[in-house]
Amino acid sequence: MVDYYPILARAMSAPEARDPQWRRGVYERARQMLVTQLLARRPATPPDAIAAEQSGLDSAIRRIEAEMSHPARAATPRQAPIERVPIEQADEDIADPSARAPDQGPLKTPLRLSGISLLAVAIVAAAIGAGGYMFWVQHAHKASPAPVKSTASAATPQAPPAAKTATPKLATTKDGDLAPGIDGSAADNDLSYVFRRQPTFYRTLQPVGTIIIDKLQHFLYLIQPNNVALRYGIGLGAQCTELAGLRHVASKAEWPSWQATPDMIERRLAKPGTLAGGPGNPLGARVMELDDGKSRINGTNAPATVGTNVIFGCVRMGNDDVVDLYGRVQNGTPVLVN
Repeated sequence: MVDYYPILARAMSAPEARDPQWRRGVYERARQMLVTQLLARRPATPPDAIAAEQSGLDSAIRRIEAEMSHPARAATPRQAPIERVPIEQADEDIADPSARAPDQGPLKTPLRLSGISLLAVAIVAAAIGAGGYMFWVQHAHKASPAPVKSTASAATPQAPPAAKTATPKLATTKDGDLAPGIDGSAADNDLSYVFRRQPTFYRTLQPVGTIIIDKLQHFLYLIQPNNVALRYGIGLGAQCTELAGLRHVASKAEWPSWQATPDMIERRLAKPGTLAGGPGNPLGARVMELDDGKSRINGTNAPATVGTNVIFGCVRMGNDDVVDLYGRVQNGTPVLVN
């Protein structure tokens, strides 16, 4: 697998890289071209190989974003060299006359296909900036509603007011989960772009409207027409680590109540009893129960845990995202868990 970090880092050396929207365009273009090129290969690239390449790319994106968030890094973007793959590591000989080093003439050493595609992405994206591809991104986002904040519209039941009594201090788990009653919704805005809701290229035989949960990558996809899916970041609780196969949405609820599990009570992570729906509730703003009777997709009071594995719960999303998904699906919606 090619190291995508130096390739993306070269694109981030452009002055426009200080603009988060510009970087989002580069990342999404990279993802789309990577998948398109891998699917176009003959014989076709196996799904697990595609997933591995996507994982490598997303890891590079997270590293770039972490560096860009550092003041010193953002002020002086670093231009990383583009690495070449030796002939003995290449999957096959691929003629690509467009891939040329600046001062070295035609490229004599064939590159791995994924390296070629991402190299093209980095150079093209640095040139077009927020131009051609961002036009597609902006128009794709127009098709989906703007992020819905916890303050729901008049047509949606308002969240119950938070209790005025002081919330007792409770222990938090080692995985960063917050105790019941503590509202961490402010972290929604700090979520890495990789795990924010966004349209993405996604080729599948599943019908439009299907939910696909990728537990390994911590993504939930809602299939749209024309090989597009809305992708959401998720956190995965231990209750659902064994969840697999085809399920369906059995029921939906807004601002559900939550009851502490015996395990949480024993470990002094929650008090016995039921917590009413509202800010600070571990089930968040919405819940979609699955038909196995024990699994669910829900919001969370700890959005910073999206993109990670946690001890408690099942499939969790940021409250903005779970409200958006809740409004798009109905009871009976198929849920395919990989």
